[in-house]
Amino acid sequence: MNTKESGKLKLSERLAYAIGGLPEVANSIIAAFLTMFYTDNIGLAAGMVGTMFFISKLFDGISDLVAGTIVDHTRTKWGKARPWLLWLSVPTGLSLALIFFIPQNGSSTMQLIYAFVTYNLYTTIMYTMTGIAKNALMPLMTQNMQERGILSTFAMFVGLGGTILGCSFTFPLIFSLGGDIKAWRTLFMIYGALVTIGLLIGFFFTKEYVQSVESVTNEKAEAVSFLEGTKMFVKNKYLVLALVMTVVVNLMVQLGTCSQTYFYTYSMGDPMLMTSLSLVGVVPTLISIAVLTGPCLMKFGKKKSMYIGAAGQMIGSIIKALAALSLNVPVLIIGTVIGGLATGPLSVPVATLASDGIDYGEFLFNKRIEGVGSAITSFSQKLSSGLAAAMVGWVLALTGYVANGVQNQATNIGIISLFAIIPAVLEIIIIILLKVFYHYDQEADKVLVELETRKEQVK
Repeated sequence: MNTKESGKLKLSERLAYAIGGLPEVANSIIAAFLTMFYTDNIGLAAGMVGTMFFISKLFDGISDLVAGTIVDHTRTKWGKARPWLLWLSVPTGLSLALIFFIPQNGSSTMQLIYAFVTYNLYTTIMYTMTGIAKNALMPLMTQNMQERGILSTFAMFVGLGGTILGCSFTFPLIFSLGGDIKAWRTLFMIYGALVTIGLLIGFFFTKEYVQSVESVTNEKAEAVSFLEGTKMFVKNKYLVLALVMTVVVNLMVQLGTCSQTYFYTYSMGDPMLMTSLSLVGVVPTLISIAVLTGPCLMKFGKKKSMYIGAAGQMIGSIIKALAALSLNVPVLIIGTVIGGLATGPLSVPVATLASDGIDYGEFLFNKRIEGVGSAITSFSQKLSSGLAAAMVGWVLALTGYVANGVQNQATNIGIISLFAIIPAVLEIIIIILLKVFYHYDQEADKVLVELETRKEQVK
């Protein structure tokens, strides 16, 4: 197999790939805080906010497919994915900050329109395009499954680590800046600048090495049409599974993220617990990703590693639910630690499923669709985050949530369900999906050997 395609990547390339995912970190942070910002700081109704998020994700679904097709049609001296990190670096950072410049004194209708437009400018357009380009880089950087696992580990380390730290320190930073609307705007202008820098690093320090069978024989390979790419996706069982698995796993994560501000503020009665418990979760999560995941994948393979991760997170979620019902902080800490230790063995291999599906698709159809394939990852991540945010808004509205007030029992149970009980159910679904549908680890060697044989035959 071609050394550049299958060999080890430089440390700088691994780090740059991971840092290029900072828009995803920012997206997770706004998922954690934006609902409360809209309801408690701006005064929008929770049900309206939840519905806005849900409608936005319908647009997002379309934009992901369009963006994936655009990446597949991109042809530049830098490749087809990397250029988008450069071109959209500044607009992405600016659009993130604009979300928090919502007019304070306008009507609810005007505020909702502004929220809808600016939220979609960031998530539906900028984050979509950069996210799909970044996700498309993995199969373009290497075909080595172990190297993809390492790339995924680096990305998960930066992504989850950045998200946990961002969620831990956003409230304290807001309060230190004055705690008002101006403080939110200042902080997210800083976050926007970091997003821009991250995208530039992702562009300048990575390279696309992988060639398709087509590109070996054609100076300019014919791009796959949107319709053709869609048909190839539907017939590719591992890309379909990647979509479903990523939706379920990310929904599990995002439900906890989107509901945690309400959970610690109202269910546990102390919003600053969010900072301390998030920091408690940092160490086991990062140890899981950086130390435990690699040996787990090498000893057990992808499928069993995902089993282990899903089972561990399910146990952690159940413990957190029991702790919340009894207001027991030490038990909550135990559940947080167990869930953190189980993060890597589940999330890291799940992040590589779409890349494996792209290889399997080339094996079936002799064409690579990195753009459409990465659109699956981007779409599933944003669908799950949007659905999670919508579920939080809807549950709060249905259970009688009162902004900045004392919550009734129904609201409290609803918040605990969002934070821990529903995620535990989703983890059971993950185990079932793996048991029934995932068999690629038994087919990977045959697929990659066949692809390399085709390239050698046409050279």
